[in-house]
Amino acid sequence: MVSALRRLGLAAFALALTVGCSTLARVNGAKTLEPGQTQIGVSGSLQQGANPLSTGTIPLPQGEVFVRRGLLPNLDMGARLYLVGAGMDVRYRFYEGERLHLAINPSYGLVMVPFVGSVRGSGSLDVRVPLIAEWELGPRSSIAGGPTLVLRRQRNDFTWSLGAEETARVLRLDAYAGAGLRYSTTRGRVILGVNADLYAQTARHAGPAYAVGADLSFVPQLPKKTPRR
Repeated sequence: MVSALRRLGLAAFALALTVGCSTLARVNGAKTLEPGQTQIGVSGSLQQGANPLSTGTIPLPQGEVFVRRGLLPNLDMGARLYLVGAGMDVRYRFYEGERLHLAINPSYGLVMVPFVGSVRGSGSLDVRVPLIAEWELGPRSSIAGGPTLVLRRQRNDFTWSLGAEETARVLRLDAYAGAGLRYSTTRGRVILGVNADLYAQTARHAGPAYAVGADLSFVPQLPKKTPRR
């Protein structure tokens, strides 16, 4: 039993290091939800080379569930729960044209991995500032993308065989850009998205970092307002 838990912990730790701490999946366009509207969805992706300790070139899967809620006109908020982490974001659409929408989508993501072998703990905190542009291709489809800056603080605590303890901290600023296609049903209740992102990193790692994925979400219709008499 202990051996099985140890192997599971090592697998979770390796996944956290190689996947890149918080998820890299892009699931947001620039169009915000209406006030009181809710969006619930799932996302899956393949991600590679997003961590300063990652040297592997094989992409690993990442999965998450997410929920969004419209707060005010042109403003909504979301939360994400993914493998070994979670995050939150706020999206503000500052420009709405006939077909073009522009939004800023600041967010943060947190990952914590418990004690495994000589590692007493590992974790990271990401603060991201994406600028998103979305262009409507038709009444049910659009393409969205843009640049993002990522400020990441990572910490790893080690206990060596002779009892010595060591803490490694990394503070880094990365940048990435990518795009995604989005398609919704006639009434906009079901949304399907695909995305791809390429990353430039300041830290050592083998080859370029990237993420490709897809998401599926459901947006229930708002109840019709009863006219006052």
